[in-house]
Amino acid sequence: MQDQTYSEPQNLSSQGSGRATAYAEHNKIVTLDGKTHVVWLDADKERFWVRGRTLDRDSGEWSAVTTMGPAEDNHGGPGLTVDSRGYLHIIYFPHHGPFRYRRSSRINDLSAWDEEICFGEGLSYPMMICAADDTLIVTARRGYYDADGKDLEGNRMEQELWKKPRGGDWKRVSTILRSRHPGYAHFAASMSWGKDHRTIHLNCRIYETNPDSTGNPITAVGYLTSPDEGETWTHADGTGVTLPATADTVDLLIKNDEGCGPDLSSGPLAVGPDGTPHLIYTVNDKDTSRLYLATPAGESGWEKFDLTSFLPATVKGWGTNLAMGGGMTFDATGRATILTAAFKLNASGRLAREEWGHPSTEIVRLWSDDDLKTFAGEVLSPIDEEEAHWLANLERPTGHHPVPQSPGVIYTAGGPGGGLVDLDMKNRVVWCPLPTRDWIGAITDVRTTLS
Repeated sequence: MQDQTYSEPQNLSSQGSGRATAYAEHNKIVTLDGKTHVVWLDADKERFWVRGRTLDRDSGEWSAVTTMGPAEDNHGGPGLTVDSRGYLHIIYFPHHGPFRYRRSSRINDLSAWDEEICFGEGLSYPMMICAADDTLIVTARRGYYDADGKDLEGNRMEQELWKKPRGGDWKRVSTILRSRHPGYAHFAASMSWGKDHRTIHLNCRIYETNPDSTGNPITAVGYLTSPDEGETWTHADGTGVTLPATADTVDLLIKNDEGCGPDLSSGPLAVGPDGTPHLIYTVNDKDTSRLYLATPAGESGWEKFDLTSFLPATVKGWGTNLAMGGGMTFDATGRATILTAAFKLNASGRLAREEWGHPSTEIVRLWSDDDLKTFAGEVLSPIDEEEAHWLANLERPTGHHPVPQSPGVIYTAGGPGGGLVDLDMKNRVVWCPLPTRDWIGAITDVRTTLS
């Protein structure tokens, strides 16, 4: 059976940066009223640029490229959402600085934008959602730096929450998370709305500098929820959490507290049709790598399912790492989709610096049409051991755009480069539409019951 709406992967750009589609928590795809808008980060010979294109889903034609503005380095890629009236909203630019925000000048149109608005300081990694009343809500990492951009001594990084009501100004609301130790930290926080479009579900992967200078970084995967659009926060069981939360006080799924255990990464969570949050994370040790799905289980904490055995036969025995792209979404039909990055394990041991953007990296998709009772899977991109296919960004709902039956994904084809400011890398930004359920039989090579 063939699906008439399916099309082959397409190159949206050949000027992609080393992190063109990076940071899966930054939603980069919005589908609304027959149009799909996609944004990413290019790098030409002079600087980094936030760019986008629009797919007309009826004709299958892509618009010309639109440039929204520059970015500071390869960490300054965009996050995208849409409000109830159809105006697009984008946030981008810094790596430890003020964000730049713009609203589209026309409804459901990526080609023209209002003037930039700057807000915040010491910020990186924006994740933006839109409330029922069109209030924009952003969470972002906050650092503290001197005039030369160096960390202030004793600095503990944080995750801030900002809001902008329709027609109003951006205002900082709270600090949600804080590192327990001075030095570098990363939170990889992602938010998703509950069924009431008022409850926020938040997952995070807390990465902290080890106070023992000889120790490995400390990592943890955690969760928080807010019943009132981010004003107060609780555990999954409703127990209150005092802000800022830490790796000691979040609703903890797993923690490597001494820096001597496995490396942990998480991808953006998804809320199922019944309102249940679903979290995905990877656990990587020296010789093993596992992919997990977790859901709240009341007083017993979290129910966790090992999805590793459901990976396609093509990548059996490979490693998985959600830090290199992935996430989860539910489309309008209830289909669950999970993406993760898979790569060939280093036979000499796990070395993250060698794995990051390794040429063997491929994108794996798992999906379920029966409330996660069974899974099927495929390698999303054609395998090419000379070119990494990674940093996948999956279409997810952020407030006013239900995910269509065939949610799209973009990814970076090419390497990471050697640093933050590598220009003119000529990586490809690839759009890969996911097939509809009518086409599923042609690509299924794993179908297993989840127990």
